[in-house]
Amino acid sequence: MDWSNFLRSDDFRAYRKKQIEMVAAHLKNASYQVVTNGKVDLAALQGKLEMIKLFLHLPGSLTQDKRTQELLVVQLNEDTANLAQFLIRHSLAE
Repeated sequence: MDWSNFLRSDDFRAYRKKQIEMVAAHLKNASYQVVTNGKVDLAALQGKLEMIKLFLHLPGSLTQDKRTQELLVVQLNEDTANLAQFLIRHSLAE
């Protein structure tokens, strides 16, 4: 099954926006959880980041359509920029 039509839809973009917000919230919480007695557990943080990376790249594996894959790369760049903005904005608000 090729997911190209869905991956190009407004529904997917709405889903992706919510996913990015949830990833940002998870990263924010994780940044506090990986510190124990003043030491950062890098392995735990790397594991969390690797899982997030897999989730964010998953849509590209759902289609063989080159145009859709190119669009997904552009959207992934936008999404990671939005993720960074979300984290910065929320860290400044605290």
